[in-house]
Amino acid sequence: MRVQQQRAGESGGIPHRTSRTKTHGRRKIRYGRLSAALALLALLIIGLTYAFIGMTHWIKNYVTPPPVAAIEQPTKLGMIEMTPESKEEPARFQGQVRKLAYITFDDGPSVYTDQLLDILKQHEAKATFFMIGRQLNQHKEAVERLVKEGSYPGLHSMTHNYNKLYKSGSSANFVKEFKKEQKMVHDLIGFTPHLIRAPYGSSPQIGEDFRGDIAAAGFKLWDWTTDSLDWNLPGEPDKIVKRVSRSVHRDKEVILMHEREQTVQALPRILKLLEDRGYEFEVYDPSAHWVANFSGDTRL
Repeated sequence: MRVQQQRAGESGGIPHRTSRTKTHGRRKIRYGRLSAALALLALLIIGLTYAFIGMTHWIKNYVTPPPVAAIEQPTKLGMIEMTPESKEEPARFQGQVRKLAYITFDDGPSVYTDQLLDILKQHEAKATFFMIGRQLNQHKEAVERLVKEGSYPGLHSMTHNYNKLYKSGSSANFVKEFKKEQKMVHDLIGFTPHLIRAPYGSSPQIGEDFRGDIAAAGFKLWDWTTDSLDWNLPGEPDKIVKRVSRSVHRDKEVILMHEREQTVQALPRILKLLEDRGYEFEVYDPSAHWVANFSGDTRL
């Protein structure tokens, strides 16, 4: 029996059982490594998929950017471009107070209108022209030009006659003259303006009831914050510039000037000093009206 067992041992019976155990262990190790490799491969595939999707989205946006929101363009009313809705100007922009200068000219249209428009164009500025009705037909081309270039055609009565406008005891003559001129402007350029400037200003000759009649007629009324006194300074453009320079300091300025030769001479320097002080040039916009009369009457 011992001899058989010894022979069995010599023949490798027991070593055979040990070899199967080792083989099974090696298979387990191989299966573990295979599983880890498959997991890593899956993660790599997922990562590459996300990277491909992201790259595709970036290329699509780069080649064809997403559409931006359409900016509503101003509609055209007559020959003047106006925004369809009233929009309030921000008092501050990027932390800075906006400084606005409204350049206004009285007593036109005249032989000086085109020269004033040339200077405004050089400074990319527009203005509000308060015109006298009896002069419109004599300077039709100038009126058409100022409107085409973005300035506003305001009204300044038919006659500019103080006694006729203010001494009759009522507002009847005043309102009648402005309505007549309003119709003339409409017939001339196809646009009906409502902004007026009273000859000699609204104070003291226009009282509360008078202002009520103006408002009832559908008009808005502007005076000014700075009077250049240019009408009284013929041949002295330097004094006009100095007066404007001393006066302007508000965030909003309505600067009164007239269609005169000395004003043409002074205007380039006035625009330059306003630019140097950080003013932006604005023109009257009916859709963004703001009160600028001496009485602060909100009806106007």
